Amino acid sequence: MFFKSQRAELQLARNSAKDVFKDTGLKPSVLSSQNLSVFGSNLGYACRLIWQEKEILFFAALQWLTIAIAYVLWTKMIYWIPDAFWEEVRRSSEDEKEGAFTLINLVLFAWSFFVITVASYPLSILNAAMTACHYLRSAGKPSTIASCLNLAFNNLGRLWVFTTIDAWITVDAILDRLPRRGQNRTAGDELLYYAWKIGTIGVLPALVAGKGYTEAAKDSVSVLRHSPVRAIGIRMGYSLICWVIGIATYVGSFYYLSSMGSLKGSSNPLYDLYVTIAAPIILAVGINSVLVRPFYLVMISKLYSDVLPLGEDVTVPTAAKKFDRLALIFSIMLSLLLILYFFGDQLGIREWIETLAIEDIQAYRQLAPNP
Repeated sequence: MFFKSQRAELQLARNSAKDVFKDTGLKPSVLSSQNLSVFGSNLGYACRLIWQEKEILFFAALQWLTIAIAYVLWTKMIYWIPDAFWEEVRRSSEDEKEGAFTLINLVLFAWSFFVITVASYPLSILNAAMTACHYLRSAGKPSTIASCLNLAFNNLGRLWVFTTIDAWITVDAILDRLPRRGQNRTAGDELLYYAWKIGTIGVLPALVAGKGYTEAAKDSVSVLRHSPVRAIGIRMGYSLICWVIGIATYVGSFYYLSSMGSLKGSSNPLYDLYVTIAAPIILAVGINSVLVRPFYLVMISKLYSDVLPLGEDVTVPTAAKKFDRLALIFSIMLSLLLILYFFGDQLGIREWIETLAIEDIQAYRQLAPNP
């Protein structure tokens, strides 16, 4: 729906990944000792680089902070939606009607996408900065916070869009995996998801190197076809660790909720639920952002440069006008998001949401009247 042309250019990578799975017989299996072994064998360089270049951990900590703030901002929409609406949703769970609750679904979709897009700007810079650290070290140039950020600003517009697309696909998959009555995620859904993740494994390093979407997709395909075992192993080893963290968070959230007591007396129990479980979720995000993801980014950056050497022509650009324009766009979007978060009630946003909720409830009851 959004960024249609950019996604179309990157589809080559996903489609090629499916071909590689078929041609090589390799599968994107999370529970694979081979993939975990490949991940472990590539861990050495990542550990050495992160140990020597502490700025990577600084960038990772900022990513953690960004995601935590984005989560808190996102929960505001849950706060605005009245509890009566969620009661109606629960009533409809056994008799779901197509098109039910359309208005609130659209508003929640738009808010979620807006938050993800805003958060993706700093995330794209920080992802690129960690990749830049490897590039600078490989070229024999000093790696500092400033030099990594300056290199990250190169091609920032494309990095922002790609990060937004990838983050949306990731969030959608995570939510789709949560247990829901009558709706189960299929093996085909997982295959398409990992075809995207593995197919685009070289896109981030290529974009940091200054490539366009089509070139980046082709480079990513070249990396995958040249080293399919290594590429799949790195990605699926990372996914296994993320799964372990995710399951532990899911179980831990139930335990944390039980220790906090019942939310039945709350005026908005769903909102209070998301706020209550924020602590275990943000802790899990921190573990992944600081202790896992930096190693993965260094691994895929080295994989890319091993297959497609950059040589010693890595240049650190100064901040350009294009960056200034992007920073202005981000500042406007962030300001709007913060105004809505802090002053939404005064601006009438909550009343508007309640009106939409009433319309949705009335429309649903016409489709599925009370027995």
